[in-house]
Amino acid sequence: MSFEAQEWQCEPIQGGFGSAVGGTALYRLRVSSVDDRRCSLVLKLLYHRAGETEDSPYYWKREFEFYRSGMLADMPRDSFVPPRIFALEEHDDACWIWMEDIADSKGAWSLEDFADVAERLGRFNGAWLAGAPQPAPAWLSQSWHASLLPGLADRLNRLDEALAHPLARLTLPLDAKAEIESIWRDRKRFATALSSLPQTLCHYDAFRRNVLFRGDDAVLLDWALAGIGAIGEDLVSLVAVSLHYEGYTPEYASDLDDLAFASYMLGLRQSGWRGEERLARIGYTCGMTLRGLAGVKQDIDQLTNDAAADEVRQTHNQDDLEEIARLFAEVRRFRLLKMAREARALLKI
Repeated sequence: MSFEAQEWQCEPIQGGFGSAVGGTALYRLRVSSVDDRRCSLVLKLLYHRAGETEDSPYYWKREFEFYRSGMLADMPRDSFVPPRIFALEEHDDACWIWMEDIADSKGAWSLEDFADVAERLGRFNGAWLAGAPQPAPAWLSQSWHASLLPGLADRLNRLDEALAHPLARLTLPLDAKAEIESIWRDRKRFATALSSLPQTLCHYDAFRRNVLFRGDDAVLLDWALAGIGAIGEDLVSLVAVSLHYEGYTPEYASDLDDLAFASYMLGLRQSGWRGEERLARIGYTCGMTLRGLAGVKQDIDQLTNDAAADEVRQTHNQDDLEEIARLFAEVRRFRLLKMAREARALLKI
């Protein structure tokens, strides 16, 4: 559809949790024509971040390059579809992505919806595991979870300093300090295990806010982290992020873990991958462990910084930071401690 615009209305849209990295802005534009036709677009602005190289885990231009490459034009069958892109503009200090405004057809997800998305992830990852040539542009991320580790060192090597703050002691949680420090010391073993597994193209950020349903299609947004990673790693965000924001209980976490992984394996098998299930479980648990270590830094930094704490209150619709800290601690017992124990057992560490 094309027409001459008569009137534009522009409003900012709150971005996903990854927008905390900085340098991204989203706007919705409602356009009407002289003959009263209307449409709605989303404009995503990616601002240049000085000193950031293509191999950065949060490379500012990666999503723009993905869309420009055309790599997503032929997504694996019955997995996801990318958003429709209407224009790509490259400027001196930013890249502009003009895309469709998607009206999501689902509200809150049930466990069955998580199973559907996990199965789609299995089919998506499985296409490359089953023989499709892997893409190799320099701007793809490499081993994304492992690439986070250098940025965690200052906080996790000096954990005692952070624990002077009562909210940090609460959210760690303090009684798990020795185990978390042991996991941190073994971080390279988890990262090495990931690099030794079958490798595939991963989105790395497929959780509720980045998956919108349009009829039978699941539209996968925000390709800013995507790159090459291990089998099982792409399931991490779907489970780990959801435990923070979908309402945590130990029973829910266990049910989500079991159902999501079983569905992911079903998708892998549907794609034609016939390898050992154990390999996918190693990739998933090691990825969860490294993501959990990143969560230690993120949670402490957010809760002990006044400006960030205000945003956390809004995100979780909760004024009591101690309650939020307790939630983060309970999530950590599952997605870091429990997952690390399972990964150690699988790897015989």
